[in-house]
Amino acid sequence: MRTVTIQDIAREAGVGKSTVSRVINGTGYVHADTVVKVKDVMTKYNYQPSAAARSLSKKESDTIGLILPEVNNPFFADILKGVSQMVDKCGYTLILCGSDNEAAKEARALEAMRRQRVKGLIIVPANDYSNETAHAHMEKLLRELGCPLVVLDRPMLRMDFDSVTTDNFSGAYSATEALIRAGHKRIGIIAGDLNLFIGRERYEGYCKAMEQNGLAVDPHYVVLGKFDRQITYEKMRQAIRANQLPTAYFISNNLSEMGFLTAIHEARLSVPDDIAFVGFDKLQGQDIFNVPYSHLEREVLTLGSKAAQLLFRRFDNPERPVEKIVIVPRVKLLGSELLVTRAEG
Repeated sequence: MRTVTIQDIAREAGVGKSTVSRVINGTGYVHADTVVKVKDVMTKYNYQPSAAARSLSKKESDTIGLILPEVNNPFFADILKGVSQMVDKCGYTLILCGSDNEAAKEARALEAMRRQRVKGLIIVPANDYSNETAHAHMEKLLRELGCPLVVLDRPMLRMDFDSVTTDNFSGAYSATEALIRAGHKRIGIIAGDLNLFIGRERYEGYCKAMEQNGLAVDPHYVVLGKFDRQITYEKMRQAIRANQLPTAYFISNNLSEMGFLTAIHEARLSVPDDIAFVGFDKLQGQDIFNVPYSHLEREVLTLGSKAAQLLFRRFDNPERPVEKIVIVPRVKLLGSELLVTRAEG
């Protein structure tokens, strides 16, 4: 059976296509009797206008775009859940793209969002775009996108958008200080990607806590894990074989924590008896390692939902001042930070 088109509806209702379009989209004036006539014909044929057609007519859609840098990271899965719950509640449809932390892929994702005519976008950027050339290119892409935008988790430097971010410096400082209060003096860091603003912030927070407590940062205990599970695993294996372990680590993100715990488990080391730590985020499934897991808590679902709320507030009031929400993570100590058996010098 042939698919009924908007032309068929217009012909049977005795009106033009533009009139049918105005009835579908609720735009422009159409006489009440004509509206009834068009809707009766649509009901007769069970006609459902395509979302694409409605988008073209209205110059926007009822979709919200979300761009994430690591779609397979449990942290960003929770971000997605928080955004999705709020988007669903408000009657919108969510479109997801991944960038794999690559600026080129992020640019293609932005172009896809532009073609979809998304009503608004939430983005966790692939990098901070502090480089002048990269900054100018991203500004151009966002200008062409032409819709409200909320930056989530990772800031875009020198760009003034609504945002929901974490105070990474204070979180890293608090985690490191918790290890110091537990009695540790030789404290290392499994650092993230220092090319990212959040990686630098967390490293600087660790360094500041060490400095203000009269402790030196030993370069042998600085592991550049790049926010990556495999890289952290391999570098921790090297440190274990070389017997270059501090008594405790501050670990900069959840994937690094997974690599760390895998290496520790393989080496048959015990937490906190042989090595202590505090992680930046709660690790899903940490119970499989059977360790008390101290971490920074920042309610990841709330990060996502707050970002969506900011976007909807921008829809309601496009001229309101830019709003920047900063979440301060709380240290949750469950035992992995304790100094138990290793002697401190």
